Amino acid sequence: MYLQFIFAKTHRMNQFKTPVYLLLGFLLISFHSLAQNSDVNMQRIIQEKRVYNLNNLEVIGYKIQLFNGISETTAKKIQSNFSALFPDIPVRLFFEQPEWKVQAGNFLTKLEAHKALQQIQKEFAGAFPLKAKIKIE
Repeated sequence: MYLQFIFAKTHRMNQFKTPVYLLLGFLLISFHSLAQNSDVNMQRIIQEKRVYNLNNLEVIGYKIQLFNGISETTAKKIQSNFSALFPDIPVRLFFEQPEWKVQAGNFLTKLEAHKALQQIQKEFAGAFPLKAKIKIE
């Protein structure tokens, strides 16, 4: 009697093992295909980032700030004077709430910025270097 109970119990358990194994196998195959899709997507994202980096070469470098204040007229005057005195150095005027700013140059190193600063400070005494994103051209 006891053996019949054990046999019946193991027989019922064996009936459930096959569907469970099939379900586990299906899940493993599904996860494997998802992992492959994920790898393909990751490779696509990496390639898009490479293309973006080639087209948008920005690095942390230095600029020289010539002015920051609330007067747009003063900012435009400083930009104009700087362009006339230093035509080889790019100068940018922009508004960053709540101030106007005038920044010059795209220097890769602090040393380059300080060399230019020595000349610039002769005309613009309040000029100072600051870290900024610069475009490499």
